[in-house]
Amino acid sequence: MPRRKSAVHGRAARADVPQPRSQDCCLPFAAPPPGSPPRTPVPRYLFRVCSPRSAAGGCTTPPQWAVSLSAASGHALSRTDLFRLDDANVAADMVLRHLCWQSSSPAPPPPPAAVVAADNLLSWTSSLLAALVYLFYRRAADELGEVWLCVVDTTRFATGTFIRDADLVGAFCDDRRLGGGGWSRGEYLTQGALGLEGRCAAATACHMLDAGLLELHPRFARMARWSRQDAAAACGGVMAELRRPFYEPRDPPAGRRRVFANDAQIMSRIGDLFGVGWRAPVAVALLSLAPNRTGAGELLLNFGKLGQQWDPITENCLDPTCTAAVNLDNEVPEVAEFIHNLNDAYREFCDARVREHIDDVLQALDAARGLMQLADSVQQPPRDYTTTEQRLRMSRLVQKVKDAVQECRAPRPAEPYR
Repeated sequence: MPRRKSAVHGRAARADVPQPRSQDCCLPFAAPPPGSPPRTPVPRYLFRVCSPRSAAGGCTTPPQWAVSLSAASGHALSRTDLFRLDDANVAADMVLRHLCWQSSSPAPPPPPAAVVAADNLLSWTSSLLAALVYLFYRRAADELGEVWLCVVDTTRFATGTFIRDADLVGAFCDDRRLGGGGWSRGEYLTQGALGLEGRCAAATACHMLDAGLLELHPRFARMARWSRQDAAAACGGVMAELRRPFYEPRDPPAGRRRVFANDAQIMSRIGDLFGVGWRAPVAVALLSLAPNRTGAGELLLNFGKLGQQWDPITENCLDPTCTAAVNLDNEVPEVAEFIHNLNDAYREFCDARVREHIDDVLQALDAARGLMQLADSVQQPPRDYTTTEQRLRMSRLVQKVKDAVQECRAPRPAEPYR
């Protein structure tokens, strides 16, 4: 994630930062020309960390705007699509300078004054792991209550609003120096001013720590004590350390382990900070900070204990993104794990609810059978013999339905983990 690139503006926006016009809710990137390589699919959920010391200004809640440095300063380029700039050197310089802050290579030399580019880009990450590392990085310079973690649902934005960093590099620079110092941040970018109202949720680092964040990984407690110097030097090494378990060999299905109950409760509590509609993706992303863990459905069931029960219809969080597409070269394994776990959690929760409804059906069938037996016990012959035939048909139907339900409930051999 970028070092000091942007801010999220809310209802009490800072007066010293020019506010975007309400109709400028996004500035999509132009579609690639015919014959160009396809762009990387954008995951459904992306994260961003901001604080009052972010370069473009402060961040307030509820989040309503994410504003690039160029848009915040009223720069003339802030409402022009990067792909439609007259001077390709301006676009290339903007991309390089935005992405180079954490590269292992030095930033390119300053361009001539005629092509100096303002920064109209804003960074997001598909990796909650990368976002949390940056959250602790920001915490070294800011108060915990002033550092915010934001999550957006990209399906609520216009097509082309987000683009992967590598796609921009390939389009304008083809510069392989932007390898992130040996670790990928799963970075995606927007441009200009981005309207977030109804598309984003946020919580402070302070509230997340109060909910138990530091208990989810032993490394987090040390990261929370970082000084500014420690934070600047440690980001890349910490990311490599936290990702190491994803690359260790495992022997499925023996390698699968269920999340500890206490950890599941913490993940659900933190997810609940983001509110209905956002809590499941955040909680499951926390589960996905380690590989090969089961029990994602338990996180969703926990929400009912915290307040409102999770509803798979109104809180549909399925992510149709192909995990191989967003995890190119296995650089962000936690993102692929997240998408798998999110969809598995949804299915697991729905299956649990289906079993509950089946139990209700069985109870109703038993009640119907009891009533039929009571009717059959009446000794007086019926005046209308068609009712007897109807009752026989209903009895056979009840038995068939019950047999089918019992077959569905019969245990089946577990499929191997893929």
